[in-house]
Amino acid sequence: MSYSTTDLGNASAFDEGVSLLMTGASTVTNQRLLDAVAPEDGERAIVITMNMGAQQVVKELERRGADRDQLGIIDCTSTEADVEGVPVRQLSSPGDLTGISLEFAKLLDQDSEDESVRARIGFASVSTALMYAELRTMFRFLHVFTARIRSGDMLGVFAMDPSMHEDQAHNTIRAVFDCEAEVTDDDITVRGTGFEE
Repeated sequence: MSYSTTDLGNASAFDEGVSLLMTGASTVTNQRLLDAVAPEDGERAIVITMNMGAQQVVKELERRGADRDQLGIIDCTSTEADVEGVPVRQLSSPGDLTGISLEFAKLLDQDSEDESVRARIGFASVSTALMYAELRTMFRFLHVFTARIRSGDMLGVFAMDPSMHEDQAHNTIRAVFDCEAEVTDDDITVRGTGFEE
């Protein structure tokens, strides 16, 4: 069973276990990432956010039809935020990749009683994390993290702004992903494997 999406260019759905790299200016990729991870009925969404506080993320997802009991947030913005009805895990730095992995596992464990829960995972953004972590460290983290998404039949959507990095960094990171969505102000083009047109 695939994860359907709307307004995502030539992709209408993604296979279970797929990780998508969404590239473009952060102003547009952040919004498109939220479009893609907004959960449908019977799904959850977990968003790792480094650029936008938890309250704002929840507000944006509610605007896209999500209920609070479908959401979980890992907030790396160092802004204290309690959001009623939503589990929010606070981390002090976007570079705390170990902390992100641990908190992600805890949020997933909340669903362990019901193994059938489908989840969309958003990571905003790889570019921000790379300001705090070395490329090799980030590559290893993403390799393990996307493997977890694959084994759990989840959908992962990761934002990155290539203009903030050298080509080598972009090429190294994109190698981890099944497909890539190039996002501009008025268009999205998805290339790779694991999606339906």
